[in-house]
Amino acid sequence: MEAVVWSDYLCPWCYVGLDRSALLESLGVSVSARPFELHPRIPAEGVSLRDRWGARYDQAVAMYARIEAECDAVGMPFRRPERVPNTRRVLETAECVRVRFPAAFAALDRSLFEAHFVHGVFIGDPDVLDGLVTDAGADAGEVRAEVDGGAWRQAVTDSMDAAYDAGTTGTPAWFIDGRALIPGVQARETYERVVARLNP
Repeated sequence: MEAVVWSDYLCPWCYVGLDRSALLESLGVSVSARPFELHPRIPAEGVSLRDRWGARYDQAVAMYARIEAECDAVGMPFRRPERVPNTRRVLETAECVRVRFPAAFAALDRSLFEAHFVHGVFIGDPDVLDGLVTDAGADAGEVRAEVDGGAWRQAVTDSMDAAYDAGTTGTPAWFIDGRALIPGVQARETYERVVARLNP
């Protein structure tokens, strides 16, 4: 059984979603991450969390507190970021690595989330991306050249179109076996029930 999960590296619920994807893998489901750009209007230099949320900043703080509790419950470290990146380049970079250097993708996928939500690193910086790509085991120079040349722009757009076709409009969202869509982070038991229903 296979599943696709659409996610964005600036989405804190997608970070929690790493736990749910790992759960699906433990149930025998092969999970493949795909890009979905949530906030294309964020400037390339990023924006502070306070400016991003404006008058609703207190709501954001409360949301991040809930996310921290979710992370604590599954043993994942978490630190609320103070700066939000534009992730288009990040998503194109990750998609390039997934296709061109598949053995390096899982490490890069996790490291991008952890850089943002654990270490407070600004992943919108191309030099930071190069370092993470290298650490994951891919050729950062080759990846950067392809991304700079626009080779992966359409791939991100196509991935989002596939997400819309599957019925999702946000992240994270898992599409399991082409038959069941799980939108957003749900209780772990939900994933177990869906897999059991699809694979009696």
